[in-house]
Amino acid sequence: MSRIILVSHNQLALGMKAAVEMIAGPQANLEAHGLMPGELPDAIIANLRQTITADQDVVILADIVGGSMCNAAMALLDLPNVRLVGGMNLALVLQLVLASPTDPVPLSKAIKNAKKRRSRGGPGPRCG
Repeated sequence: MSRIILVSHNQLALGMKAAVEMIAGPQANLEAHGLMPGELPDAIIANLRQTITADQDVVILADIVGGSMCNAAMALLDLPNVRLVGGMNLALVLQLVLASPTDPVPLSKAIKNAKKRRSRGGPGPRCG
């Protein structure tokens, strides 16, 4: 996995990144972007678009399926190397971060495993 991008409302993505790095150590391929009051989701996504190159395998994990950040990130799906998942959770992010570059965990398998591990609550992650 070349690049894992967390997007959320407010500082959830930053907190998720901090939790992952507390467990797994610093991760050069993990980044977090939070929509703060007064900001526009489309502006964050436009900035991300400028940083994505064709040689990267990019997975974007959004906090809420159908939320403004997830919906805005859908604009990046016209890039063939970008995949989007809504409903991120710690188990999913950890699986993707800890996957070996030579033997990466397929995204669909990571989602399935994260659904098994999540606590009771709302729906688990889905591919977009």
